[in-house]
Amino acid sequence: MVALIGGVVFVIVFLIFTLLSAFAFPSLSIPPAETILGWFGIDATAILQHGDWIIGLVNGVIYGVIVWVAFSVVNLAVKGKKKEEVKFASCPKCKDMIVARKTWIMMGRPDRLGKRMRLEIGLFDCPRCDITFRRILSKGKV
Repeated sequence: MVALIGGVVFVIVFLIFTLLSAFAFPSLSIPPAETILGWFGIDATAILQHGDWIIGLVNGVIYGVIVWVAFSVVNLAVKGKKKEEVKFASCPKCKDMIVARKTWIMMGRPDRLGKRMRLEIGLFDCPRCDITFRRILSKGKV
């Protein structure tokens, strides 16, 4: 799905810069198309009919790739940070809801069918009562 969105971003930026370079500002010469074409010995301004289109296409590809790479890097950075799920439990004394200080997973021994019990345990500190307690947050056979 992300690759599809990245492709759409590329196409939109490509079309914008191609049309801006070819139609909106053909005499402005938006960089870097003329410089890059000059490296290959092509003088796009000397081509009478299609010079503006060539410059526009090169600019569209260059800026499209730049924006696509930037979008991909930002998207990976944002998706790389997974949101940690907050676990709550009620205090056994005062019944306040408290956030877990620490959680961990414990696996039990296999039963006769080979399945193991998976327990997620949380450690809680109640600021009101000054007690520390553990709770099983989830359990299931794996």
